[in-house]
Amino acid sequence: MNKKTKIKIKRSKVNLYNKRKSKTRQIVAIVITAVAACGLCILGYGIGKPLMDFFRNRGPVSSESSWTPDSSLEAESSSGEMSSSSEESSAPAVIPTPVMTKSAYYLSEEAALSSASLNSELAAAKSSGHSVVVVTLKDSDGSFLYKTSIEKAESKGTLSAAQIAAEIEKAGFIPAAKISTIKDKTNGIAFDCNYKFADGSTWIDGYPGTGKTWISPFDNKALGFVKSITEELSQAGFKRIIAAETMVPVFFKVDITTNLAHLPLSDRTARAEALWNVIAAAEEGAKTGGAELYIEMDGAGLILEKKDGTDAELAFTTAPLKTANIIVDYSPASSADNAYSAAKSFIESLNEALDGAECIVRIRGSFSATVLSDVKKAFDEAGIEAFSQ
Repeated sequence: MNKKTKIKIKRSKVNLYNKRKSKTRQIVAIVITAVAACGLCILGYGIGKPLMDFFRNRGPVSSESSWTPDSSLEAESSSGEMSSSSEESSAPAVIPTPVMTKSAYYLSEEAALSSASLNSELAAAKSSGHSVVVVTLKDSDGSFLYKTSIEKAESKGTLSAAQIAAEIEKAGFIPAAKISTIKDKTNGIAFDCNYKFADGSTWIDGYPGTGKTWISPFDNKALGFVKSITEELSQAGFKRIIAAETMVPVFFKVDITTNLAHLPLSDRTARAEALWNVIAAAEEGAKTGGAELYIEMDGAGLILEKKDGTDAELAFTTAPLKTANIIVDYSPASSADNAYSAAKSFIESLNEALDGAECIVRIRGSFSATVLSDVKKAFDEAGIEAFSQ
């Protein structure tokens, strides 16, 4: 049996992980580290400085794929920087442009006669919710309710059209002007466009002393007169002009057969054509200042089969209605029991009279909230915009 050889393991008393370096080796390591650091600094500065100078001082890079900021964007950036400067507080506030809507708030006929009455009614209009305000500037008598510059026309008002439009805009509304076009007992003779007998003498709509003169749509001078009004108002700042009472008188039979036999008064188509000529002249004048022209008609006359002598005679020729802006005045039944059904019946007759032309409806008169709700419901169901105040 072999004897196992015993191996002696020598144990060192020195811990290799905590072995201290000799002082000589420590000094050598410090020297080498310092030399290396200095070398790196010199190398970095020698290479880095030229590179930094190159990038700092180089000109713009010429490349087809390079992007150049749009000049408009630069302008926006510049304006943005200015708005954040100390001048921001002194910049004027931007007032949003009101939206042109079809519904409108009508002032009384006295509103335009003075600044006090105008501003008083504008203050009341602010709670209406409308963005358009309508002011009457020529009434059914033919009186100019503003200070007009039209030669030979007499002014009842003291404010100019521009002053009135500016006051309406200042109050936050879109200005609209309403005029009676040819129902006018005041200006026909002055502008030589009134109805005349065959011998040239003046025709009146009644007995001497009570009868009134009218402007004749068959006279070309009448067209020029109406155009001068809408032209003045549109250039004064009115954005919408409402042509009202574009109509002929109710003639006696003797007028049609004898007194005014030289005019085509028995021809409904010719009468409607003459009235549409007035509208065309009014629209031409309105366009000079960028205003929209609206035609106002009474709903009660519009649904009549015999519209003669009403402001709805225009509807005898329906084709031009299709491209016109039409406002129809409607007075609802006062009783809440039949307001809805009466409105439905009116709408049926209205659609027939307009022959498919679109319109908006102005609900007029005194009525309860219930009646108004029922009437608006009827128009809403028919797809017709209706408004009141």
